[in-house]
Amino acid sequence: MQDGLAYEVEVDLRIIGCEMIQTAGILLKLPQVAMATGQMLFQRFYYSKSFVKHNMEVVAMACMNLASKIEECPRRIRDTINVFHHIKQLRSGKTIHSMVLDQNYINLKNQVIKAERRVLKELGFCVHFKYPHKMIVMYLQVLECERNQKLVQCAC
Repeated sequence: MQDGLAYEVEVDLRIIGCEMIQTAGILLKLPQVAMATGQMLFQRFYYSKSFVKHNMEVVAMACMNLASKIEECPRRIRDTINVFHHIKQLRSGKTIHSMVLDQNYINLKNQVIKAERRVLKELGFCVHFKYPHKMIVMYLQVLECERNQKLVQCAC
């Protein structure tokens, strides 16, 4: 907001970024924990950095790629870029075309690699998160409710 971005626009960019990470994770067949990690990286990065100075889509790609590595289900950066390119085409209603491996692709790939490093540096390489799911399962076990499939599904 210090760079003149309206609060509502920032919230919308945060939502769109997380939706793109979630959709990309599904298309890349990543586990849900990797998508959650990507979204956490994205949100934490933008708590201290500006959407005006850092391209949201490039940072989202970098967070998704980094999360796949953190959660030990790595995907090629090319696959990540192609999936985000596909999502962008769908969102804008354009005809879907494969991404051409030209200088623009190489530039984008380099931007994603640099953004990944920037995210790591900004977060002080602190990229492991504790999610509430394990604690919920533990409480269900203590309450002897872990066999109630419907309750477990709702809780997690």
